[in-house]
Amino acid sequence: MLCQHCQQREAKVQISKTENGQTHEVYLCEVCAKQTQEVSFIFHPVIVPEFLQALFGLNPMLPEQPSEKVCPKCGISFSRITQAGKLGCSACYETFETQLEPLLRRVHGGGQNVGKVPVRRGSEIKNRMEVRKLKEKLQQLIQQENFEEAAKVRDQIRQIEQLKGGENNDT
Repeated sequence: MLCQHCQQREAKVQISKTENGQTHEVYLCEVCAKQTQEVSFIFHPVIVPEFLQALFGLNPMLPEQPSEKVCPKCGISFSRITQAGKLGCSACYETFETQLEPLLRRVHGGGQNVGKVPVRRGSEIKNRMEVRKLKEKLQQLIQQENFEEAAKVRDQIRQIEQLKGGENNDT
């Protein structure tokens, strides 16, 4: 579709304007959109890396550090990764693990998969997860020297493990 203003270049910007309850749409090329008074933002040819930089809280204007670590396989630096918005190769995950982990946690909202549990072995998996959580809680209680609560948690763990053992003997 051609720009509705100059009729020369391809329209890449859609402007929707609502006045008195009626919406009018105008399709403009980047040049005409920049000249339009109604548009109050700056156009950038590449938006995704800038979005990722803003999401990660990184400043793309900082110069690359001369002593910055680079990936031994592809030679890319972490600042270059943040500018490009993508890793150079599979070895980058290991090379920049300490820098990537907090970013990936922020993006994905955590580090543990909490997906669906299979129907057939669901109770077994749920029991294992429950025992794991209780053992972590037990360790915390022991470190806090809260031995009465620790004993209760220990008994819960034993009870779950005994039920699990009984289920295996019945089948």
